[in-house]
Amino acid sequence: MTEPRAPETLGQHLLAADLERQIAHWLAAARTFRDAEEFASLEAWRAVEADLGASLRRRLHEAVEDVITLGERTTKLVAAAREDQTRLGEAARAVQRFRRRYAALDTTLDFFGDAVNSRTSPPLRAALQTLDRLAVASMAPPLERAGKPVPLALVYADKGTGASILKVDTALWAPGTRNPVAAIKIVRHNLYRPTSLFHETGHQVAHLTGWTPSIRESISRALGNDTALRAMWTPWASEIAADTYAFLHTGYASVAALYDVVGDAETIMRWPLGDPHPVGWTRTLLGCAFAAECFGERGPWQSLAAAMIYRHPVSSAEPTIAPLLARSQQKMRAIARACLDAPVPALEGLPMTSVLPPSRVSPAALAELERTAGPALWTSSHWRTREGIRTVALAGLREAEAPQTAASWIERARTWMTTDAKAA
Repeated sequence: MTEPRAPETLGQHLLAADLERQIAHWLAAARTFRDAEEFASLEAWRAVEADLGASLRRRLHEAVEDVITLGERTTKLVAAAREDQTRLGEAARAVQRFRRRYAALDTTLDFFGDAVNSRTSPPLRAALQTLDRLAVASMAPPLERAGKPVPLALVYADKGTGASILKVDTALWAPGTRNPVAAIKIVRHNLYRPTSLFHETGHQVAHLTGWTPSIRESISRALGNDTALRAMWTPWASEIAADTYAFLHTGYASVAALYDVVGDAETIMRWPLGDPHPVGWTRTLLGCAFAAECFGERGPWQSLAAAMIYRHPVSSAEPTIAPLLARSQQKMRAIARACLDAPVPALEGLPMTSVLPPSRVSPAALAELERTAGPALWTSSHWRTREGIRTVALAGLREAEAPQTAASWIERARTWMTTDAKAA
């Protein structure tokens, strides 16, 4: 006759069995991730360029295998604990650790799965492939000059008003996994006026070249002894560097597009505590100051600044920040010059303008491009490869300066972006 188990022995037996059940479930779930189609469709993966997709899938596969290896070790530990119940506490902790690793892996795969799956239709796939290439092209001049590798870029479409980036080599949610690509969110309202793409690649380039601290120091010097203004402006250096980079690629188009994002009447003059973005009002004026500094006083940027100030005078700001905004306005050209002239450490102290001269995206230069290329600018693979970024700048400029024809320019840009570059 079998002796009944002692209560403690019975509880340990039940715990060991439950741990065995738990790890079997979570490990089986992790193994399903070996199939990349578990989190993104085969058609979506095919819409990603071969080298980009291969690099991304390889890194994600490594993350999956790392978690599976941990799960297999945990399974062996649970089996050992069935025989040696003094190890049950260790096994229980290991199962919990594996659950957390699974959740982190799931978050990582879900992020990239959603990004890849955003290529939901042939036109959208073509547009995002175009933006992948433009993103890489925008990072190449300073990084190649600095002798640094140019990251691959994965652009995805999502909701909202503002773009964002997950920079290359950033630690991902899955422990030990580094981001292999610059993953850039582009919002739908700006998909066919993608100047924000170059703001995000600006973040990546600034990070790799050490530009942001230099921008911060240059702004601080430009503001002289005004400690309150320095305290306001210097924490914004990272976003200002990215705005400068977008301007150097697309000129006034980036300024008009930015204003459409920050021009909400309820927020344009607010200064939220800890927000790394400049107050929308000052950010717009800085963009207009870039244009005035590089292209001359007269232009659509002059009208944009005047219209914004008329609609949102300094007097309408909160009393605590109104004096700071007024003094910022007086210093705007000096701040603009400081950003444009800020030395880039990775470029041996030369400014970013040494590799990205703003004259290339002046209205006059873009008009010359339009005249020289003619209709072929919008159909030729030669022009697409050679002048893709300036084509974005031209379309954005024309849309901004002539509202009555904006719809036709958006449609022209859409047709250009959704035409397969390889078939053009």
